[in-house]
Amino acid sequence: MLDGFEILTTSGVVLWSKSYAPLSSSLINGFIKDVFIEEKIIPTSAAADDTSASQHPSYKKEKYTLRWASAKDLGLIFV
Repeated sequence: MLDGFEILTTSGVVLWSKSYAPLSSSLINGFIKDVFIEEKIIPTSAAADDTSASQHPSYKKEKYTLRWASAKDLGLIFV
């Protein structure tokens, strides 16, 4: 189930956010800190022609699993 969608810059600034259920801001803050700042989770590279959700890296915190994709040419991360 999709509880929220966020668009971030590669520097961690939230540009757009839509929540379909109440979400704590610590969820996205932890994601940015653990994945992009401290690099605790190293994303696996997906095949260039396969854009299925199962190929996107995931991050688990509390009861949520976050999946993301990045558009490096635009400097954006979709969570």
